[in-house]
Amino acid sequence: MINRRLIRIKTFQALYAYNSLKGENIKQAKKELSLSIIKTLDLYFLLTKLIVDIKDKAYQKIENNKAKHLATELDLNPNMRFVDNLFIAHLENNEQFVSYCNAKKISWSNHNGFVEKIYQLFVESEAYEKYMLTKPSFKEDKKIVTFFYEEIVGNCTEIIDLLEEESIYWTEDFEFVVNAILKTIRVYKENDNSNKILVELYKNEEDQKFAQDLLEQSIKSHKENIALIEKFTKNWEIDRIVQIDVLLMEMAITEFVKFPTIPIKVSLDEYIELSKFYSTKKSKTFINGILDKILNTLKEQGKIVKKGRGLIGQV
Repeated sequence: MINRRLIRIKTFQALYAYNSLKGENIKQAKKELSLSIIKTLDLYFLLTKLIVDIKDKAYQKIENNKAKHLATELDLNPNMRFVDNLFIAHLENNEQFVSYCNAKKISWSNHNGFVEKIYQLFVESEAYEKYMLTKPSFKEDKKIVTFFYEEIVGNCTEIIDLLEEESIYWTEDFEFVVNAILKTIRVYKENDNSNKILVELYKNEEDQKFAQDLLEQSIKSHKENIALIEKFTKNWEIDRIVQIDVLLMEMAITEFVKFPTIPIKVSLDEYIELSKFYSTKKSKTFINGILDKILNTLKEQGKIVKKGRGLIGQV
């Protein structure tokens, strides 16, 4: 699930915290990074459970209507299209989903007001009304759940505020996790059984190792990297350069030197892209210029040795 871009973001945040907390050691920093990444998986299952809770709310309203003293014909014979959604039924029976939610106590029970609001937004939508008139099919059932996450959840600013209050780790994760859920829906097949793995935290062991190594090597290479940055920023005092810019450049240099299989262009593009979101308007140009000079020096010194796919896209 988690990709290299998000790994770099999480590592950058862990490195920023490490530099801010002078007493922290590498072991603590790596533990914090691991926790941050695991929280992304927690968010995946929390948001996935939301559609199950919405379905449960719909079912409870149907039962309440049936129990009314003066129940109407519609109350007694309701449209069960949504509560019988086949994809949601698959989720409720999925072993990974059930096990993870139980183990982590994943729940929306403390946010009943929010669940009610988002339920109303959903059932009052034109897409929901049209869906309720369709014939039962797995394709249509996945389609309405996709709509729920793309349009209802994806455009709900209230949920973002709520999640940020729940965990400091979820500030950057929301859009990424929603996309991961949409991918799960897209690839899920009607004949998939209950032991299907919905999501893996890491794509492979290499990505898991990359996360820990990038943080550790960035910390260990700090003095050497800072010396390089200072060499090419003589017109600025290092203390007056935006701290975020310095950290992004440190991480980029670490990747240039310590990760032989990652192409130079990939690393360069990634950290310039991150500067657009986390630093100033001028940072992109500044970082690009300094890293270009540092790259030339490192090449001349023979400190950059790329191999395998790391040779692709060298500059």
